[in-house]
Amino acid sequence: MKVQVADEALAEALAAIGSPDGRAEDGVVFRPGPVASWVDAEDQLVEAYRLAHVAAQEDAPVVFVVDAAAAVGRSGPLESAVAVGLVAGGRCLAFEGLRRDQYATVVGWDADEPATRVAATVEQLLGSRAARGQTVMVGTAHLGALLP
Repeated sequence: MKVQVADEALAEALAAIGSPDGRAEDGVVFRPGPVASWVDAEDQLVEAYRLAHVAAQEDAPVVFVVDAAAAVGRSGPLESAVAVGLVAGGRCLAFEGLRRDQYATVVGWDADEPATRVAATVEQLLGSRAARGQTVMVGTAHLGALLP
């Protein structure tokens, strides 16, 4: 499985699931890198699309890991644009993939939570195929907000 995440601690925690050298054809876990400009935002969304497209062609699972605060609009506009774009992409993949039992979901990561908790959540979701198309929040950054 292809694990493409910008966070070193998360990459290490996800090592049992896959690696940067893994094959997208076997599934994808993607977390966007830092976004400092609209070009960065576009680059992150294009990369997520490219990887998810390869996985979807093989009916492989896709998990997007986004910043929880950004997913509920409690971050800067660029970070929120990328997070909400990935939430929408995960839902679209899940809905369109129902015909072939393809799995996609999104994990919202609260920065106060350890990477190991996020990795355990991703592993549980991949194993159970629970929360298809949903945004599963790890942490409390979303409390009091409407989930996208």
